[in-house]
Amino acid sequence: MREDPGSILCVDDDRNLCQILSEALGGEGYTVRSVFDGDQALAELIEDPPDFVLLDLILPRKDGFAVIEALRAMDAPICDIPVVLFTGCSPTPQNRERAKSLGVVEFLSKPVPLSELLAVVARYVGEQKPEDLRDASRRPGARIESRSPRLSGSLEDLSLPALLHHLHGLRATGVLHLANGKKRKWIELRDGYPRAVRSNLINECLGNYLVRYGKISQAAFAESLRRAKPGRLQGEILVAMEIMSEEEITAALRAQADEKFFEAFSWQSGTYRFERGVGLERANSLGVERSPANLILRGVREQTPIKLVEDYICSHADCFLAPAESPFYQFQEVDLESSHEELLAKLDGSRRLAEFLKADADLKRTLYAMLACGLLELKGGNGPSAKPSPRRDARLQQEVKGEELRARLTGLADQMRDQTYFEILGVDESANEGALRDAFQKRAAHLHPDHYRRSGDAVVHLATEVFAQINLAYQTLTDPRRRSEYVLTQRKDQRDADRQRESEQALEAAVQFQEGQRLLAQRSYERALEVFGRALQLYPDAGEYHAHYGWTLHLCHPDQSDIASEAIEHVRRGIKLAGHLETSYLFMGRLCKAIGRVELAEKMFARAVQLEPGCVEALRELRLINLRRHKSKGLIGRLLRR
Repeated sequence: MREDPGSILCVDDDRNLCQILSEALGGEGYTVRSVFDGDQALAELIEDPPDFVLLDLILPRKDGFAVIEALRAMDAPICDIPVVLFTGCSPTPQNRERAKSLGVVEFLSKPVPLSELLAVVARYVGEQKPEDLRDASRRPGARIESRSPRLSGSLEDLSLPALLHHLHGLRATGVLHLANGKKRKWIELRDGYPRAVRSNLINECLGNYLVRYGKISQAAFAESLRRAKPGRLQGEILVAMEIMSEEEITAALRAQADEKFFEAFSWQSGTYRFERGVGLERANSLGVERSPANLILRGVREQTPIKLVEDYICSHADCFLAPAESPFYQFQEVDLESSHEELLAKLDGSRRLAEFLKADADLKRTLYAMLACGLLELKGGNGPSAKPSPRRDARLQQEVKGEELRARLTGLADQMRDQTYFEILGVDESANEGALRDAFQKRAAHLHPDHYRRSGDAVVHLATEVFAQINLAYQTLTDPRRRSEYVLTQRKDQRDADRQRESEQALEAAVQFQEGQRLLAQRSYERALEVFGRALQLYPDAGEYHAHYGWTLHLCHPDQSDIASEAIEHVRRGIKLAGHLETSYLFMGRLCKAIGRVELAEKMFARAVQLEPGCVEALRELRLINLRRHKSKGLIGRLLRR
């Protein structure tokens, strides 16, 4: 049994599904991260390689096959990470063959039952223990209870319709706990089908329900309470009182169960927690004949506030409506009105959701429900998830300039890719934990994804990417070991990058220098000077480049003394940096000769010949100097003999 939790990367453009899988696997003791497109997946694989990857085949930017191909091309051990590939459609033989050639360990059709998924993960990553059970097992005499995954969250982030849809897809068996203030609901599921419900609301108990709907009188209700005894059900008492028949009680219990169940669809906030593998006692049966799709449709149409539906439509208005591609969802039983059924049959991906903003409330609720239960999908647009989430308020999205916000976050994300963790947090490398915490909190106050939830899914996606970088920087730098390793790696990477950049610049400078020599030979002095200047900018420590630049500068301005001084300085620097090259001394000799310093020029030419005896230009200059000297002596002698 491994002690460290296995890390899993979940890649799917359905954020709701990622959230469900993350929480279910997290409850098993695994560490789970989620990303929503192929580019993000590759970035995570490079930045922090997981032990295991759950990967959807159809993704934005890069599909699953492209991600796996890039993964397999990486260095070991990253290239050997096991990958499970999902598809919403039946895998074709060609896709199966390609998956096999890429080393995919499992190729599964969605939805995958939760028990099967957990078994697959345990097979390749190892079975985990949640921390609380792991700690408890170390205590002497501790009694370890059977465990179930921690699958919990907020109904503001994952709506009840979407939650029921995914639990259906996962074939989940257990109890869904719902809470909204003091309200509590418990829904039992078997293989993803809601089977029974309980509630803590007094007005939803059987007696109050029967009084509210005129089935019994208040006096009869009071008398039934007086006769109540432990273990005896109120329905049995009413039958014994001959107020209602057993058939009437059975029908009332079924209607009461519906009321308890569907009332939760009206909640605009709350929390959920799913406990796997358990059941409910003393609960109202919901019956076995209704599919989850039908239950979701009725709950949305009867209880979900129309504002939540309209907010969702507004925030995904530019998306196209299309029938579901997954066979599992395509053939769910759902009872639609004939007009709605005809309309849905015509949705082929060519009509935007915005076209239904002015439709009647019932049709809008029907579309919302069909999207929630996977019978319809959204294509294109900025919405990465096709499953409704109730708190996507389009009004704020209209108030802010969405394009400007997306552009700012995109620029920030691009900028962070080239920054160090210190630069991302805006601190220097000596920053202590307090300074890091202050910097993190300051950035989180403005860049946490929760601040952008109402600004559209594209903005939330970008904000999530940005905040993930900020969080990674903070978590790394506040851990002494990880910080030390990061700093050492950064310094090595910086040295390698500097050497690479210097090598590239030196190569480009050499190309420019050769071009300058060619232009100089052609007496194209102005162009040669410009090219030698570029070579110097790229590689300023090359003495030969300084010497040629200085000499060419003089050739461009032969009669200007101030230019001659600048030219001499460049050639002098060339001699200092490359004293082993005869060319620098040759150019210095010519410059000295041009300004009338013949003796110094002679020394420079002589030094050039010493370094390179075959330097024809320096030898020629020395012969010319000697020739002039001899002529001068002969003229002086003749004058003295007169």
